[in-house]
Amino acid sequence: MNVLRNFPDLKTDRLILRNIGKEDIEFIYQLFSNEKVCEFLYDEELFTTKNDVAAFVD
Repeated sequence: MNVLRNFPDLKTDRLILRNIGKEDIEFIYQLFSNEKVCEFLYDEELFTTKNDVAAFVD
């Protein structure tokens, strides 16, 4: 069982931490398919398709 998959949402007045879901695929793709963004934020290969992101989310 993946503990992080069952992690509860944490909410404050100014912040919400929640699990990544399918509704986040477009945003994640936009961010992590951009070479300039990933130069400093992400040490893995760039996402080249939304299917790559969907596999990451699952």
